[in-house]
Amino acid sequence: MTSKRGILFALLASLIVNGALIGLFVGHRMAGEDRRAMHGMTRQLLRDEPSEFAEPMRNAMEAHRSEMRNAFRQIRSARRDMFKILKMPEVTTDELNQALARIREAEMNLKKVSHQVLAEVLPQMPVEQRLHFAKADMMRRHGGDAHGGERPKAGRL
Repeated sequence: MTSKRGILFALLASLIVNGALIGLFVGHRMAGEDRRAMHGMTRQLLRDEPSEFAEPMRNAMEAHRSEMRNAFRQIRSARRDMFKILKMPEVTTDELNQALARIREAEMNLKKVSHQVLAEVLPQMPVEQRLHFAKADMMRRHGGDAHGGERPKAGRL
């Protein structure tokens, strides 16, 4: 009788552990894209920043985490909808325009949240550091690097 109880206990413990592991795996997979996107964005923003400004930036991003995660989810959903439309045998201009408008709105929402974070952090930086941040951001967006790569075009930072 004792060995049956031991086997039953081991089976129950195994089921609980396996259930927990499956739950962790599924949870990680479901939130994975958003987490990787947010991590990449954080790393990009903090890459060239001195440590005294990295912490306030990290804290501001943490404060807006749910908004940023929702913005990434909106973008992912809008892009998936666009691919569904593109896979259809026949597509109308109106359907494409609506799907593209949804992608634009989602991307603008992410920019809005990102700009809120920057508005909280940039005033704490000295002028030189703000200008360095702006130049580095411009170089990331338009090619080159902020440390001696391509020079900005006339009329830009």
